[in-house]
Amino acid sequence: MQNLNQTLEICPFYSPEYKVIPQYLEMEAGASLELHSKTTNHFIFILTGGIVIDFNQYINRPISENEMFFLPKNNKFKWRAITGTTLILMAYNATVFPCSGVKNKILFKRKNTVKFICQGIPMRQEIKTLVHQMKNYIDAGINCHHLYLLKCKEMQLVFKHFYTQEEIAQIFYMSLGNSPLFVEKILGNYSKVKTSKELAHLLGYSMRQFEKLFKENFDETPYKWMQDRKVKQILQKLMDPDIPLKQIMYDFKFATSSHFNFYCKKHLGGTPIQVRNGKKDNLTSK
Repeated sequence: MQNLNQTLEICPFYSPEYKVIPQYLEMEAGASLELHSKTTNHFIFILTGGIVIDFNQYINRPISENEMFFLPKNNKFKWRAITGTTLILMAYNATVFPCSGVKNKILFKRKNTVKFICQGIPMRQEIKTLVHQMKNYIDAGINCHHLYLLKCKEMQLVFKHFYTQEEIAQIFYMSLGNSPLFVEKILGNYSKVKTSKELAHLLGYSMRQFEKLFKENFDETPYKWMQDRKVKQILQKLMDPDIPLKQIMYDFKFATSSHFNFYCKKHLGGTPIQVRNGKKDNLTSK
């Protein structure tokens, strides 16, 4: 399986904080790719063919031709081509425009009325045009960071003007909050600590201020959110038969197998082996 956390050629005159040069990828049927970026969000745009994608508790979610999917940072994504497929993988970190504050508050409220379906979103003609422009630039060998940063900004404005609030909330569902900068800080740093207290300290907040901001942006306590993320990450690793159970125990610092079994029974409804084998079909249908 190819891993996409690779270093791209750097422009000698200007380099932003994250790599913005998109990648054009061709995949044969059955081929798999993996992405785990701790610092950057990404978009997948399917030009031809189709894939199924796995992350957290979501298994085999389809993204078809002329559809797109947002990959928030600090998540591990794996996808497999169900037929011969071509796609664009693009780094995407949102730009703050004068209207961003008001718009994000509206979208955060809208999020509460939207059911996250976790599958590909159709590309409107305006997005298709933008994506094919990037493909032309890639074919021409252009590696100008400025150009692709402008495309990121253009894409954000295209979403604003050509997609409904419900559609935008669906696209960015996993990263929406009242304060985008606060959400970015959380998504970029939560995996570095064990507790919400440590996370508050790392980000320079008092615990009272941190819990207030967290509730405003995630609509739950930081403790519950971090616990849920841990459960989802364990589930994702259990669903990968190539990862030994002992490795998962080590990664999540379970001292004994009995402690790991108890945790999985409590949060996932079965022992690690039962979740990996006996419940796999049930989990994939959620």
